[in-house]
Amino acid sequence: MKYAIAFIFCMLLAFPTTGTVAVSAEKDQRPPVKLDQVPGIKGKYQLVGKADRLKGAKQIEMIEFFNYSCGHCYKFLQTSKRLHKKFKGKLLHKKSPIYWGQQTPYPAMAFYISDEQGLEKKFTQELFDTNFQLNVNIFQPRVIKLLAKDYGIEKEMVAGMQSPAIQAKVQNSLALAQQYKANETPTVIINETLRVTPSISGGSVDVMTDNLEVIFDSILNP
Repeated sequence: MKYAIAFIFCMLLAFPTTGTVAVSAEKDQRPPVKLDQVPGIKGKYQLVGKADRLKGAKQIEMIEFFNYSCGHCYKFLQTSKRLHKKFKGKLLHKKSPIYWGQQTPYPAMAFYISDEQGLEKKFTQELFDTNFQLNVNIFQPRVIKLLAKDYGIEKEMVAGMQSPAIQAKVQNSLALAQQYKANETPTVIINETLRVTPSISGGSVDVMTDNLEVIFDSILNP
């Protein structure tokens, strides 16, 4: 564990905050959803685009709407690795951060700032670990700045938080989530056509990942 995380933990004990934002990003208590079925495409999903887009597809584009306070998203960081391993070279994974209720946009902004610095994967893991392992409120800008300092991108993070371009990326992510009705996280959109969520798979991220594997196989190997 990096020294910055331990320092943050000590700081927040010394100067209490409101704690981790208590907004549920995983909305599992939902009525049963209506599933669709495209001829030749196995698995459980909802149709959100034209099925013709899937014909002859040689690559999977997976847009993942995620939230940094979402336990399912945290687990999907690990389970999605086996999808990358199996479909190496054929899977384009685009991550799209969103936030809920009284949460702040700062983690989502940090996603795009760290991505510009080539550190998105490491920084995303750091934010998730800080939230879930240390129960530190990562929606505070000072927490993100301290983490950024440990990665040597503090100046870039501070400047990026004021950048209209970064703010626009966050707003575009929210707009896209609204377009695809991403009302729970993670919501996965496949080739702009199929929507898959944990609730479709009974609330299990492991089963959701199995389901995605079945869908990808069906698309790439009709």
